[in-house]
Amino acid sequence: MPNSQTGVRERLESFREKMGESLRVNLRNHANCKLVIVTKRHPVSVIMEAYDCGERHFGESQAQEAIPKIKALPDDISWHFIGHLQKNKARKVLQNFEYIHSIDSLELLERVCRIASEEKVQPKVFFQVNLLVIPGRYGFHPEDLELALERRGDFERVDCVGLMGIPPLESDIEPSEYFQQLRELRDRLRDRFPDWPGLLSMGMSGDYEQAIAAGSNLIRVGTRIMGARS
Repeated sequence: MPNSQTGVRERLESFREKMGESLRVNLRNHANCKLVIVTKRHPVSVIMEAYDCGERHFGESQAQEAIPKIKALPDDISWHFIGHLQKNKARKVLQNFEYIHSIDSLELLERVCRIASEEKVQPKVFFQVNLLVIPGRYGFHPEDLELALERRGDFERVDCVGLMGIPPLESDIEPSEYFQQLRELRDRLRDRFPDWPGLLSMGMSGDYEQAIAAGSNLIRVGTRIMGARS
């Protein structure tokens, strides 16, 4: 197979090897750890290179940039919204994305559920967690998640599938410790709600190995595969 002009194919093959090795070392398999390629600020032509290599899960963080690309690319792609979800952008996101990784409050969840009912869609959503309860950061405080999960029956048009977290730059906590704490929180919640999937969306280009070791189910990787952004 010829080399690609942008290097996406080569970087993707290299990353797959590294990811596979990390999964093997941690006695895990690809069935329960999915790669989501972050494509923000990359054109359709470059995204198609990853698509042609067999990838089907892509992430974008801004609806305005993403929607033209979503409409131009094949329909069998699963799109993940990974940015902060503004209330006034919720409808456009729900019309175009299968996954939302950034539900950060009960108020936003209620709004998303109402719009999902109007649009007749069934998004899969992750609760963004402000694990260390840092002022000014988006996300559910850990003690509020139980109430959100207790109310799942009220949100028939939304599948609440798990938790998402990002180690905060303003804290000196190591990513491995942060991910382990998030997993422990997930485990406590799953003990309380055994029918809840409890997936973990955690890990990016710089810390995906620690996230895999801690049990992440979705890792979000951009520049390591797609190269420098325009």
